[in-house]
Amino acid sequence: MVTGAAAGLIGVGGGEFRIPVLLYLFRDQIKTAAGVNLVVGLFTVCLAFIRRWGQHAWTADDVVLTSVFALASLFGAVLGARRAHRWSSPLLLKLVCVYLLIVGAWMIFEALSQTDHVWFSPQGAMKLVLAAVVGFAIAVVSAVLGVAGGEMRIPVLMYLFATPIKAAGTISLMVSIPTVGAGAVTYRRLGHVPNRVLLIALLMAAGSLVGVLIGTSLLPFVNKHLLKGILGLILLLATAALTLPGFNQAKHVTGRG
Repeated sequence: MVTGAAAGLIGVGGGEFRIPVLLYLFRDQIKTAAGVNLVVGLFTVCLAFIRRWGQHAWTADDVVLTSVFALASLFGAVLGARRAHRWSSPLLLKLVCVYLLIVGAWMIFEALSQTDHVWFSPQGAMKLVLAAVVGFAIAVVSAVLGVAGGEMRIPVLMYLFATPIKAAGTISLMVSIPTVGAGAVTYRRLGHVPNRVLLIALLMAAGSLVGVLIGTSLLPFVNKHLLKGILGLILLLATAALTLPGFNQAKHVTGRG
């Protein structure tokens, strides 16, 4: 319910928070934990996106930006998943943690000071090229580390593309659906989500769906500064989760989180 509420309210998948719990449940069955994480994540991001769809006034620019991010993310996720065992990820993990720590602290500062800043706002072809490059890069990093990438994607949409925080969360969820869905189907086909663990997956998914309903119902009543503060706190918590021994053990086999 907690990770589902985060997905509904903020737009993050919460895979890095579920992985330690799943590893505790499945012990040495790391791939099973990763597969269940993907199944739960798919339910979560799908419902969160559906619920948030009607709360966002989509423009043609939003549709184009989302499409470019989604397509680039698919290619990036495939490349990252295939290279996860070859590329050294400790340094990459540290860089991501530093990024999340800085951005999380900055968002909390903006929330407390009631200010907004946009670092870059490209237009035209430059916007699409930057979206493709950044979307691809985030997907590669996410696949190598085993996370969905919402925590990295939402700040990029806000600060590099001048996307409001609520719209950024919705776009990030849309981009997550094809990548997480492909991972869930792949793990199921490979036998890493056997029938014996489906009950746990469905129970966790049910709790997440309830959380999504709670989170999305609160979204219209939460102002952007409070939402930014909550996201900043989630980024700091995600930084802590990424440094847990359980996550370090699982990141080599998840592919996507």
